[in-house]
Amino acid sequence: MEYITCYTTQNKAWRKCVHPMKSPRKTLDFVVVGAPKCGTTSLFHTLNERAEISLLGKDSHLLGKDLELPLRDHTINLNEVIDRHPENSIVGDVSVWYLYSETAAQEIHELNPSAKIIICLRNPLELIPSLHNQHVKGGDESEPDLNIALTNDFKLESIAAGVHFKQRPRYADVVNFGQQIARYTERFDNVLFVFHEDLKLNYAKSIQRIEDFLGLEIRKDITEMERNKRQQVVNPALVNVIKKKPAFIKSVFRIVVPSKKIRHNIMESAMKRAISDDESPSHVEFTMENRNFICRLIEKQLPLLRELTGRDCSIWLKDNDE
Repeated sequence: MEYITCYTTQNKAWRKCVHPMKSPRKTLDFVVVGAPKCGTTSLFHTLNERAEISLLGKDSHLLGKDLELPLRDHTINLNEVIDRHPENSIVGDVSVWYLYSETAAQEIHELNPSAKIIICLRNPLELIPSLHNQHVKGGDESEPDLNIALTNDFKLESIAAGVHFKQRPRYADVVNFGQQIARYTERFDNVLFVFHEDLKLNYAKSIQRIEDFLGLEIRKDITEMERNKRQQVVNPALVNVIKKKPAFIKSVFRIVVPSKKIRHNIMESAMKRAISDDESPSHVEFTMENRNFICRLIEKQLPLLRELTGRDCSIWLKDNDE
């Protein structure tokens, strides 16, 4: 422990005293802010391999107060969580929804104006089908058909409550990258952009860029990208019951099956029946109307994306024209 020497007066005489020096409060050094389905799970596991890095957790949801997340624990104190981490570690957080959040950027800035921000981006024509599949599996999307779900999403004024969200973000709003990125570039000097296509092309090189950005010694041997399996939902109605657990069914289930462990095993078995281990097709055909709608969203953002990221994202349209 370090000590500080000071002098005080006592009975009109100077007196030397020594006090333990308080360590400065730890802060959040870097944040991976999303977007969803852009490789954040892989980044979390790869960065977590490093002893010098201490992560708050995958999708800790400690920030983004505007996100209506029913599963969030509001009793957790973020500063207390950060203080629990090793003194000399680089403290980071990883979330897929901080980019979408309208308040997370300012919340991070209030914690540490010098925080390093990592923004992951992906072609919306690839991101949206993958996100839809995840929402169906997670109980936040009741329509298993992508095109019907998108049509409903574009037209409905409100979205039914799900499991992870009181109101799930609209697919089109999730990929409104330009405005989301601006919230971070306006507040932070250190922002790194990681594109999903680069992660797939050369994962090790992308990780080395991140390690250099964080001021770490660059590794040569890096584990390949971890990909989430794109499973098929064969019984969406059953998934909804399992995930949402309606109050009546939940209460009856507890009476019929008192054992928590047995209830858990039954739910696990039911979930395996509802979701097939066979991977769903990675390429999903949009209807012409939905495809054109998403392409217009991309085209509208291209100038701002080029300005903010330094990258010509028109490749997203060209890749999908082939």
